[in-house]
Amino acid sequence: MKPSHLDALADVIRVTDSGAIPERAALRAILDAPEDLDAPLFEAAGRALDRSSGRAVYLRGIVEFCNACRKDCLYCGVRRGNTRVARYAIPFDEIVEALEEGYRVGLRSFLLQSGEALGDAHLALVERVLRWMKARWGDSVRPVLSIGELPRETFRQLREAGGGRYLLRIETSDPELYARLHPQDAHHRFEARVQALHDLRDTGWQVGTGVLIGVPWQTPDHLAGDLLFMRRFDIDMCGMGPYIEHHDTPLWEAREQVPDVATRVRWTLRMIALQRLLLPDTNVSATTALQTIHPQGLELGLGAGANVFMPNLTPWKYRESYDLYEGKVRVADSLDSVLERMSARCAALGRPVALGDPGDPVRFRTRQPPP
Repeated sequence: MKPSHLDALADVIRVTDSGAIPERAALRAILDAPEDLDAPLFEAAGRALDRSSGRAVYLRGIVEFCNACRKDCLYCGVRRGNTRVARYAIPFDEIVEALEEGYRVGLRSFLLQSGEALGDAHLALVERVLRWMKARWGDSVRPVLSIGELPRETFRQLREAGGGRYLLRIETSDPELYARLHPQDAHHRFEARVQALHDLRDTGWQVGTGVLIGVPWQTPDHLAGDLLFMRRFDIDMCGMGPYIEHHDTPLWEAREQVPDVATRVRWTLRMIALQRLLLPDTNVSATTALQTIHPQGLELGLGAGANVFMPNLTPWKYRESYDLYEGKVRVADSLDSVLERMSARCAALGRPVALGDPGDPVRFRTRQPPP
């Protein structure tokens, strides 16, 4: 191993331990280092996790309640322009039935995820579910929304209805790369994405974001910039995973420029570990995409510093149509058996699953009281 890579890691650990922000060049050197840097990097991330958030793994039950989308992002299987996907919107009664099942097994954080489908009916459904959750369970659960960019006043309205956490992935913090991954029209402005993150923070949400890792034209320098963007924004949650191609998207044509699977996995794990070092008391997911691209994705993600995973509560008949990327993990087993199996995998790493706990990120609790 080149001494410069070890020096870069030592420098990042020293700087982050002091609460300061490391240099971009040091982060880039770590992301681009040989494989034998992984062990000391992941060990450092584990120590940071132990000191800040502890060893527990928190669960976030996900309901993918609608796959309609007004966006036409070039990498996404449910983009507006994909006419091959069967569109759906889950009715209110089926959504709350899925949530009830999650609550029964001990989940206390629920992610309502959809395409970016603006419109009165869509937003009214979201608000109705939030108010139902608030009336049903009060402050014992944390609703999480991931439904795209919205007007500031709508963020405020949904917050008042009971929403507490919001995940809005930036996908890349580099404006030029963002432009290459999205159509050039009024619906896909980098500035609007960033403004929405500011609006979420200003209206009192726990704010999460994240990036796609391994897209065409991306470099370790882009990823280093993404880490610094999330650090300076002072996010509460992070969900980032490897890019997985989909043949019904325009980016399929650039698949030869996609890094191989091993590189995407390595970059993803290093991004998780560095995120843990830069913001040690945030919640970081071992994403479904990581578990899709590698059979040990859960173990690898937790070993790199993640502390959240998301069991899928979406009714089975809809899951195939929430087709963001190819090969997405879909398990037909009962929720009880899935949780039993995943909990055992976590326990084998010395990471107990925290059932009955909504898992508020320490960073948000120290900034202001949870909702």
